[in-house]
Amino acid sequence: MSYSTMRHWLAGGAMIVAVASMAHAQEDPKVAFEARYAEMTGAMLAKDGTKLGAMLAPEFESTDIRGETHTRANMIENLAKMPPEMAEMKPVIKVLSVKQSGDTASVENQMTMQIKRPDDNGQEITLEIAMTGADTWVQRGGAWLLQKSVQKEMTVSKDGEVVFKQAN
Repeated sequence: MSYSTMRHWLAGGAMIVAVASMAHAQEDPKVAFEARYAEMTGAMLAKDGTKLGAMLAPEFESTDIRGETHTRANMIENLAKMPPEMAEMKPVIKVLSVKQSGDTASVENQMTMQIKRPDDNGQEITLEIAMTGADTWVQRGGAWLLQKSVQKEMTVSKDGEVVFKQAN
């Protein structure tokens, strides 16, 4: 291979690496965390404690809307207690904002889910649940792990009418 040909290959290769690096650097952190939440939701709905555990930092702590705290072990243990109807709810988590500083990210998010079921009279109703939260993620071993989760607000609606709302 001539020097001239090799120089063109090297220049082309350098350009590909530069473009790939720019694309990686410009990746939208909201999209990346939404994918991580979707993966976590999938593990929970599948009741896969091993996969969920791999996504939670060892010191993970969650504070629910009632102010009660739960550890990583509690979260994994509670998967078995999850009612089968939860899989029908298909929770969707939207990342509202991400503030990243080094290997730590603060993520504000909103989870929504909906389920149809009969009421006491046998009439089908639609329950909608919306929760906002503030999460802290840490990057360890090349992966983002959820370290802390705090539920900030929960709203439950029945057929579009708010029946419960609580905020911390």
